[in-house]
Amino acid sequence: MSAIKPYDEAYYSMTWMGPKGYPENGNSGRCYFTGLLGMFRLHGESDVLFADGTSGDGFSFRWSPVWGAPAFNGGAGAFHEIWEYTPRALGYRGYWEQDHEGGFEEAFAKLRGLVDRGIPVQVGLHYSLLLPYGAKTSPRLKFQHETMGKSGFGHHVVIAGYDLDRGTVTIFEPNDVMPHSRYEAPIDVFRKAWEQSSQRGPNGYEPWEHHHPFGGEWSLHDGYGPYLMVWVEPERDLDWDIAKSIRHSFRRNLKILSGEYPRPYALFGNQWQIPRFETGAPGMAAFAALIKAGKVKDTVSPKGDPIPLFVRGNIPNHGVLGRAGAAGYLRRVTKELGARGLEIAAAASAAEHMQASSELFKVLRYEADLAKAGTVLEQIAAHEVAALDDMTKAWADVKLITERAPMVNPIAAE
Repeated sequence: MSAIKPYDEAYYSMTWMGPKGYPENGNSGRCYFTGLLGMFRLHGESDVLFADGTSGDGFSFRWSPVWGAPAFNGGAGAFHEIWEYTPRALGYRGYWEQDHEGGFEEAFAKLRGLVDRGIPVQVGLHYSLLLPYGAKTSPRLKFQHETMGKSGFGHHVVIAGYDLDRGTVTIFEPNDVMPHSRYEAPIDVFRKAWEQSSQRGPNGYEPWEHHHPFGGEWSLHDGYGPYLMVWVEPERDLDWDIAKSIRHSFRRNLKILSGEYPRPYALFGNQWQIPRFETGAPGMAAFAALIKAGKVKDTVSPKGDPIPLFVRGNIPNHGVLGRAGAAGYLRRVTKELGARGLEIAAAASAAEHMQASSELFKVLRYEADLAKAGTVLEQIAAHEVAALDDMTKAWADVKLITERAPMVNPIAAE
């Protein structure tokens, strides 16, 4: 048996409570990144919101009429771009692997070796197969299992222990609250779920219900192969400097919020056939205007059922959580600028606007009327455009952050 006991304390929840409380409206999201935030905390970075905001995830937005649904997350590229950038920006080494040549045996041996060294591992899998086991200890997963039935969806969880004698792995569900997030699942079921994450079946790609509909069929998930694993090595670079980290990540986040670093994701066939899509805060404002003009409609499932754009898709959950991380990041930037005697007003204002955006997303999450939702989104976009303006102003001071040493507090020095 091997278990990473400190991970119970380091675990970071991406859950927020809606009007009906828990578990029915225990909203969550961003499973592809939550596990890493717990890893950063386990390895020594206590400011989780700063780590979250460093990723750029909470500053982004995209929408395309081809895709049919907006997304308020995603950074500058696909998930692995976040997995690669964020650890490096925080002074760690992050890794991701998939589709090992030796199949499950090689992948599972690698996973066990990491856990034996005290390193939790985030994995991508066909989560519906594991829901019955999580439902035994989690009211939220029990509700999800009962309402979603046997339909499939891809998900990321963290493995922080295993017991070969009992034939189980210890799973941490990132979108729940402790202690319900921790449960045991049989290794053979975990293996099947881990292998099926690729969605490749004997007759080609097999859609899973509950992904967003596209072209009369259920869409695919994020497209990674079997045995996907993501982890962060515990040793932090002794020369890591928060000023250097902010100096680089702030410009990147500014580019993401402005829409200059879009995330096409699965929206194109090749680089010459990218359909028009809106990105960044200006793109969000344009998208809200399209809703107001009646040019955006609710989606329809392959079964013909209408899907309220901002409710059933759960996309606003990412806005709530991502924007909270963006606000936390900007608050830390404000603190570090102030410690070096630099101007803080613009960065502090940007943080307030992103926090206001997060709170408004909680309203958007439950607005099924598209016209009313468009009005809320218009308010959100106004805050994010204002945040973009503030960050643009703050950049002049952030550029100087590596040239100024933190001021010593005379009282503390005595």
